[in-house]
Amino acid sequence: MEQVNHVMSRHFLSLLLTFLVFGRVNAQKNIPTIDTEPFGSTEILWDLKSMSKPPAFSWLDSTSAVRSLTYESVNYQGKPTRVFAYYSNPDLLMGKKTNRKFPGVVLVHGGGGAAFKEWVEKWAADGYAAIAMDLGGKGADGQFLPDAGPDQTHELKFTSIEKGELQNVWSYHAVASVILAHSLLLNQPQVDFTKTALTGISWGGYLTCIVAGLDNRFKAAVPVYGCGYYDESDVFGKDLAKLSSQEKTKWMKYFDPSVYLPFTRPALLFVNGNKDRFYNISPYSKTYALPKETQKNICLKPDMRHSHTHGWEPVEIRYFFESVLNDGVPLPKVETVKKSDSTVHTAFDAVVGLRAARFYYSSDITSANEQRVWASVEAKVDPARKKLTAKVPDPNFAYGFFYITDHREVSVSSPIFVKGKL
Repeated sequence: MEQVNHVMSRHFLSLLLTFLVFGRVNAQKNIPTIDTEPFGSTEILWDLKSMSKPPAFSWLDSTSAVRSLTYESVNYQGKPTRVFAYYSNPDLLMGKKTNRKFPGVVLVHGGGGAAFKEWVEKWAADGYAAIAMDLGGKGADGQFLPDAGPDQTHELKFTSIEKGELQNVWSYHAVASVILAHSLLLNQPQVDFTKTALTGISWGGYLTCIVAGLDNRFKAAVPVYGCGYYDESDVFGKDLAKLSSQEKTKWMKYFDPSVYLPFTRPALLFVNGNKDRFYNISPYSKTYALPKETQKNICLKPDMRHSHTHGWEPVEIRYFFESVLNDGVPLPKVETVKKSDSTVHTAFDAVVGLRAARFYYSSDITSANEQRVWASVEAKVDPARKKLTAKVPDPNFAYGFFYITDHREVSVSSPIFVKGKL
């Protein structure tokens, strides 16, 4: 009898092991794969099929409300690397298990940033499963991991391309690590893999623009500050100008967001300030024009400051994700500015009534973006016809945009008017 029980026990363990193994395989098979067909003949550096698979990972802390882990990323200088990240969801934050599935969000820090624990906590409190990774090769203590990828120095972002290995440029590794973080998030049992979003700040906004074009499993993306046409940036254009003409062309071909944004499938909300030092409004306007009209909205905040805290602060990000992922009330939308002498007008759409509307304009064409002088006038709102109109004291202004706020305190703007371009 004992022998029979022993055989049955072994048989049960074998079945259990088979179930666990195949259960894991099936779970991975259910994860969507990046569709590479839209890229056609465009040369893509990243192995998107391989990166669609969840990377191996290890928990460093599997008991806290906000957990920490490392996961495998692509090779750097021929050696395997791992990336540090924080993860949480509403159940972990509340210390309970509900078996619910949550929408997911990938959080991408900017230059000099890290995997921000409080950012993950914020999104978990808002009802999302969230992951934030460190893209400078460091862990929670700020020290480099033993198997770290590239640091986020300007040399590794720009001049390293002169050494010939595109896979050793920081942007290549950072994009891969963001996509792999998404694959890891999609494989978490608490995540609804049909509802994932992406947001990044500054350099993280730059990465968000690229990843939104490459990883079409995302349903929504919000780049904050970051945009394309780096060669036209008041700041980063200087770094690119230090490269040879050949290397600058190569960098723009492989690592500028303008190459990938035309392929975007996720709905996009662009968030920036009108006086940002790093991402000025002329290339920002060109960047916004790249994705399809039905996929995008813009929120150009007057005098918005540049920092991680200011970058994750806008309520429009969460409202936008809710509108796309959970059929929430959409953000207002303002159409392109039309100008007739000193009068500007446009159409808008809004489910929630408007509390305020202004037109911001600048005639300053000599100052750097950060120092550009702006003025504003109140805009007249015609809610019945859904029209905005404003009289501008200087009919020869060079830049302008409508900025509206609804009764939820949710704001959006029109696309940027650039004299001679729109």
